[in-house]
Amino acid sequence: MTTLVRFDPWREMLSLRDAMNQLFEQSFVRPTWFGTATNVYVPVNVYQTESGYQVQVLLPGIKPEDINLTVQEQTLTLKGKYPALVEEGKQVNWLIHEIGSGEFERTITFDKPLDIDHISTSYEYGVLTISVPVAESSLPRKISITAEQPKELAGVR
Repeated sequence: MTTLVRFDPWREMLSLRDAMNQLFEQSFVRPTWFGTATNVYVPVNVYQTESGYQVQVLLPGIKPEDINLTVQEQTLTLKGKYPALVEEGKQVNWLIHEIGSGEFERTITFDKPLDIDHISTSYEYGVLTISVPVAESSLPRKISITAEQPKELAGVR
């Protein structure tokens, strides 16, 4: 017995989309959707502590002196360049090419004023850690409450 399947253009389009997704997933070079990629992606963790913020940046293969860190008001900017691991101009047949090279820039804007004079950094095993304290004026303060002697109500004893 033969089963007839009606032509369904939607099924055909979904099949084409699945084929395109599979092609991109299996490709050696990741597609760039928004023009050519000039900047390399740099992964960052940022979390808040009692006294400010901690920023962790993965920068494997980069010397500390090649990292440019600037702070202006409430904005921290990190710039640098990943070195090319294969000589420029050298003809190679890439099988997998996932390690990027080129310039990077990350900018983080915080919601509280920063104490720029007390920012500290450490760089170990390719992880840059930046401790960014919050300005003293924006930290919560405990206000003490003083009790006064109750004033006698007029005419009540």
